[in-house]
Amino acid sequence: MSEILLVQLLIITALITLSFKLLPLFVKLPENNPFINKFFEALPYTVLILLIFPDIFTSTGIGAFGLIKVFAGIGVIVYFSLKKMGLGGVILVSMVTILAFDIIKLVFRM
Repeated sequence: MSEILLVQLLIITALITLSFKLLPLFVKLPENNPFINKFFEALPYTVLILLIFPDIFTSTGIGAFGLIKVFAGIGVIVYFSLKKMGLGGVILVSMVTILAFDIIKLVFRM
């Protein structure tokens, strides 16, 4: 890759990133819009799911117990998210659930 092309790609990437960071300065969102409020409430959960969800299925192993563990973790996340628990609490409870399944697997040597 030539140096000129590399510099052009860096400049384009920097401009795109900068434009997204400067966008809130020029666009004023209404404060009492329920759709926008719901969107920003769901944003952390969405990012968390996008980052973690693909690895859930590859890290559990093969078999029915791994699948049960995946669905139990997802169920705990959905349940406590609907109960309006904070994001940190949802993560902590889901991690404890997965840890409990791993301990059960070690005890019963499944």
